[in-house]
Parts: sequence; C-alpha cells; structure tokens
Amino acid sequence: MGSFFRGRLHPSVVVCLTLILSFFSTSTLNADDCRRVPNILVLFDASGFMKEKDRYQLLLKQMGFFEKAMPVTADGFFNVGLRHYGLKVGMGCENTESILAVQPWDPEKFLNAFPKTVSYGVSALSAGLRAAADEVASATGKSIILVIGGGLESCKGDPVTIAEQISRNNPDLEIHTFQIGNAQDGSFYLRAIAEKGKGTYNSADASNNPAAWYAWMKRNLVTPCGPAVRPPGGSQASAPIGPVTFDYNSFSVRSTDPAADAANLAALQAVGQALRGNPAARVVLHGFSDGRGKPEYNLKLSRKRAEAVAQFLVTSYGIPTSQIGIVAHGASQAMLGTPAPAQERFGRRVEIEITR
Repeated sequence: MGSFFRGRLHPSVVVCLTLILSFFSTSTLNADDCRRVPNILVLFDASGFMKEKDRYQLLLKQMGFFEKAMPVTADGFFNVGLRHYGLKVGMGCENTESILAVQPWDPEKFLNAFPKTVSYGVSALSAGLRAAADEVASATGKSIILVIGGGLESCKGDPVTIAEQISRNNPDLEIHTFQIGNAQDGSFYLRAIAEKGKGTYNSADASNNPAAWYAWMKRNLVTPCGPAVRPPGGSQASAPIGPVTFDYNSFSVRSTDPAADAANLAALQAVGQALRGNPAARVVLHGFSDGRGKPEYNLKLSRKRAEAVAQFLVTSYGIPTSQIGIVAHGASQAMLGTPAPAQERFGRRVEIEITR
C-alpha cells in the first residue's frame, strides 16, 4: 500500500494513510466463517401476555433485525423453523403448533410465517419446549432452540425441569433465550432454561438493532474455519482491508480530504479485487457514525454509508449484491463522549469484513 502511493503522493499524505490503516488493523477481520450450528428453531411467545403493551409488535421488530443479521453472518446457510407456545383458550395445555418446519433459510417465508396479530390466551412454555425438542431431534447436525418471549408459564408446568430433561436427552442441543418485557417470573424461567440448556440468556431490549443480533450470531452460530480469504494471485492476505472513512454528515465514499480520499479508493480497490478473485467470498460492511445527533439519525446515516460502499463495489467492480451484506451500528462506541477533532473522522467509517 505504502509503496503503491509513495511515488504518487506527497510524503505527508502517505504518513496519514498509514496511520489511518494501522488504527483499524485490529478491528477488521478477514477470517472465513463456518456454521457451528446448522439448525435453528425459533420458539416464540404468542400468548395473551404478548398482546399487552405492544409486546408482540416488539417481537416482530426483533425478528426483522434477526432477518437482516442472518444472511451476512455465515452466508445464510442455516436451516430455520418457527414454532409458538401461545395456546388458544380452551385448547388444552398440551396443544402447540409448528408454523414453519425447519428448512433452508428463506427470509421472506420466515417473516411471512409470523401471525400479524395474536389472539391466544394461555402461555404454555413447557409444552412449547417439549414440542420444539421433538422437532429438532430428527435434524442432521447440531441444533439450537431460540426462545423469544415473555417466558411465563400459565399451565402449572415446570419449564426448567423440562429444559433439564431435554438437555439430558439431547446433549448436543442448546437452548438460548431472549426475554421480551421484564416480568419477574419470565426472567427466572428464561435464565434457568438457558443455564440448563447450555445456552445464553439475553434481554430483547439490548438487541435493538441488526448489529446486536449480528454480534450474538457471530458468537453463538458461527466459528472461524480455515485461512483468510486469499487475494488475486494466491498469496495469503497479510493485513486487513479498510476502513472507508467519511466527511462530516456525508455518506459519499469520496472525500474532500486528499489523504482520506486516496485511502478510501485504495481500500475499495483492494476489496473489489479480493471479491472478484474469490467468487465464493462475501463482504460484510459495518457502518458507523460519530455520534452527533439523535440515535435514530446516527443509525440511518451509518446504514447509508455502508450502502454507499456497497453501491460503489457494484458499479465500479461489478460485484454481485449477493456477495455483499450490510450491518448498521449507528454511533461508534469508540467515539461516544468528547473525542478530539482529529479522531472524529474515525467514527465516520465503514469497516470491511471478508468471509467465505
């Protein structure tokens, strides 16, 4: 990189470029990802509890975040199913229903399978857990059950004991939980279920954007597998690519700062060539903002910046959109507080992560 520009740019510009790239050398990954868990069964709460205080709408919003994070986590090669544990009044506590069998990931089918509203009364988490375990028992490979909801039990069952039995009978199965609302009983049950199921307990309030789901998926669904993606020519990639930084309140990949503009073009060229030389590779573009303004504005701006990088790769290098994923993070955590003026630009960035 330095040798490429040394004969073309002023020495001070080269120094600035080097500093920008080295600043991010530890934060951008070029590792391949493999699926650690091929099968995911989402078990969601459709009981009367979820009708109150728009909790069901919050669940649908969370599933929208889930859908946006899934394809860029490990190329979307999961099998995903849906089952609920909300029961209609009068149907009995053992009645439960699968609304989407575990099958290859199809985001449109996944989102359309959710009822638009719920009219169910009884929360039978125990029955839902039993049915979910039975459903994934025949699946090939490791499976997880992802429980999302209030976590209440209205049928006098003991979901913790059920989770313990499931874990004992299916030692390779994991049960992870996400609580919607803050009911004390729900928190107790969902924490204990995750512990018995060798999974994680999470608050849905903390997963309020696709980036949060993406981070959770990276920790729990995929694992690095194999060498970094090789650039054209077959030599091993020795350093991360990027980032692309932005002028204040801008989502153009071109900058009025000559040094930043040159660094951006070099990063875009590197990722464009890497993807052209590796059709099986994918790039995840992580958008950030510097934190000025309202959180909603920062999230929207960070997405626009990632989309601008994606559009540049499509139009300038012919990269198919199927090779590109986007995760909007909003304000960069490193920039929260009162950063020095020289550091603010680093908050306005798109980090580049290449996976295969």
